[in-house]
Order: sequence, then structure tokens, then C-alpha cells
Amino acid sequence: MKRISLTVALAMAVLLLSGAALAQNAGYNLFQTGSGTQDDLNNFGLGIVTLQGDPIQTSLGNSDTIIQRLDPVPPGGGTIGLAVNALFLKSANPTSFHGQAVDVYVTVNNSNGVIPTTVLPQPDQLQASTGTATVRSDGTFDLNLTINADVILVKAGASVTNPANWVGHQPGLAVSVSSTNSKWQTSPPPGYPNVSKYPAGGIYIPQIPSPPHPVVAASTLIATATN
Repeated sequence: MKRISLTVALAMAVLLLSGAALAQNAGYNLFQTGSGTQDDLNNFGLGIVTLQGDPIQTSLGNSDTIIQRLDPVPPGGGTIGLAVNALFLKSANPTSFHGQAVDVYVTVNNSNGVIPTTVLPQPDQLQASTGTATVRSDGTFDLNLTINADVILVKAGASVTNPANWVGHQPGLAVSVSSTNSKWQTSPPPGYPNVSKYPAGGIYIPQIPSPPHPVVAASTLIATATN
């Protein structure tokens, strides 16, 4: 009888530990924007603009996009809320606005002061950038996210952090990002930034390849050219 009871107790412990492993905490994911990112800026008269990531600050590695997971994942998987904490993109090339060469910046700073606006400006009030992720215990998830970002036009080659360089700014059009069966894992990818203010909470995402804003996990590693 004692042996049977011990076996049952061990089996229950394994089940409880397995469930705990799946109950990932709320946290943050740091990303670098991939190639092929575009934004519809027809409301500025700029058409479709190709964008690239602009690293936010050194402590975050090459992060230009930070997504906050608002809820822990229930044991066995479930749906959680998302919010864009930070976004810092720049046009791949200058473009023309009313006959003047400008760089285009697309920004969100919802960091509550963790990232100063002197580093990541957002001059306009924006609707919240939110969404959901359905996270499964098999290491996959589906994502739906709406991004409401600011668009800042800056004299070509000038710093976006100095308002004197701004040619214009206003909220951009909402952008929807979705993915199906993307992968998540419990261990960080190589070089992933360890930032105490942005804990991962046990979920790391190697990449979300979906347009119009594909991303890969951020890194502190510096890529070197190969012949």
C-alpha cells in the first residue's frame, strides 16, 4: 500500500511540475526588425515607405521593438494580452516631402519613462497598440496585434531626438500584424539581452516572420562581415 501511495504521489508531482513549467509569467520580448518592413504613409503623401530598425539604446542591444505580455500563460496554454512597449523604426532611405529631403521615423514610447522621450520621442498622443497571443503547450503561438505609431519627419541626416529638426509629425495609420504557429521557447537565443527592466518571464521568441513587420529576437552580438 505504501509503495502504491508513493507511486501515485510521484506521478502527481510530475503532473504538477509539468503544469508549472507551462505557466509562463507575464514579461517582455525584445526584437530586431527584419527586412521587408513597410508602412503605408499615404496620409503624409509619401506612399509605401520601407523601414528598418533603429536600436533604442545600448543596454537593449539591437532592440528596436519591445512587446509586453500582460498576462501569465495559464497551465496548458491559453490566450494572453499584448501591448507594444516601444518601437523605433527609420526609413531605409531619405524621401521627399514638399520638396525637402527627410528621414521618416515611426515610433511608439509606451514605456512609462523607462525609456526617456529624449531617446525615443513620441510627440503625439496615440491610441493604444494592443493585441492577443494564443500560446500553446507545444511551443507554438498565434498572434494578432494592432500597432498605432507616431510618424515623425526629420531633416535628412539630422537627429530625431532634437525637435528643432522635425519637419512634421502626426499619428500614422493603424497597422495589423498577425502570425500563425510561430515558435516560442523557454531558453534565450544566443546573445539575447539580459535587461532587468524587461524580464522575459520564461518565454523567448526566435522570430515572427509575418509582414508587414517581421522581427527576430534581439541580440547584443555584433555581426561581422564574411568574405
